Amino acid sequence: MRQKMITPALYRRVTSRANLGILLLVGGVFALFGAASGPPGLRLESLVWPFLLLFVHLALDPVPWQWTGGDAPMAGMGRGFLQALVFDLVWVALLLAALHIGGGPHGPPGLRPPLPGPPHMPPPEPPGLRIPNLGPVLVNLAFAIVFGWVFAEKEATEARERLTAGLLRQSRRQALQSQLEPHVLYNALNSLSELVHEDPAAAEEMVARLADLYRMLTRHGDADLVPLMKERILVEAYLAMEEMRLGHRLRVEWDWPPWADGLVLPPLLLQPLVENAVKHGISPCEAGGALRITCSRDESTCVLAVANTGRPMPATARDGVGLTNLRARLELWPEAAVGAFTLAQEGEWTVARLRWNGRTP
Repeated sequence: MRQKMITPALYRRVTSRANLGILLLVGGVFALFGAASGPPGLRLESLVWPFLLLFVHLALDPVPWQWTGGDAPMAGMGRGFLQALVFDLVWVALLLAALHIGGGPHGPPGLRPPLPGPPHMPPPEPPGLRIPNLGPVLVNLAFAIVFGWVFAEKEATEARERLTAGLLRQSRRQALQSQLEPHVLYNALNSLSELVHEDPAAAEEMVARLADLYRMLTRHGDADLVPLMKERILVEAYLAMEEMRLGHRLRVEWDWPPWADGLVLPPLLLQPLVENAVKHGISPCEAGGALRITCSRDESTCVLAVANTGRPMPATARDGVGLTNLRARLELWPEAAVGAFTLAQEGEWTVARLRWNGRTP
């Protein structure tokens, strides 16, 4: 794992509510134990010490196990152990030394010198060379190595699960988009078949437009996210074909502010709404109808709306391939708002709305 990946992992680790809850629980137990077993009176450093040490363990222990210099989420056992031994020894020794010095004559728990003897008598000196108390350093070093390995393994497993889930979502999204592309083509061919007998010259032009439309559709559907401007151009090409077939029966209105072209969305969200309105609302009606395409926003939500007159939506209407596909793809989009897609009859207008979270540029 590289440094640019370790830093976000460290941030997630120290801001996780579950991790902080466990830290407070364990640190509280150690603080109470230290207060109960120590000399009378509460010292601030005695209460803060367990929480501080546990927090540093949480933040730093997995780092040497995660440092690989490559894309692997975790170092091998040999390399990881050697890195952890050196790294943890350095920070544990420095931290305990700083706490010992800052703790005054008493020092932090675990580093306090032995209690003095009788009043006015210096504590007895052991014979020979005096060896410093290395117990807290060794205990914390062993804990840091083991805890770091366990936590690094846990985060590596979570990273693999996130990668697998992302690949599955991407595969499903691509499958849904691939399903939608021939559906659009089939509907366009149906429109073309109606025009062949009525206006052969227009049908010939429509064939050329259909080739351009499908070329745009293929390029458009290959991306995960696209500017809404590209979707607008695709819809305009589709409507140009439908206007050749329906003539004056199709009346299109755009309420499209300039900032809407800069929005970035999954592909083929607007096109199915427009196609559904033309196919089920305007085309079956002898007098045709109006088609109104709008994009709007408020402080936290953006809305695409496609409204049409013509034949009203039946009360028992069911989603076809396009809308079923649209709903499925919205479930894979994190920005989709609650109730992201609605389709309802509002007076003479059948209105389809698509909502998502986030401010526009």
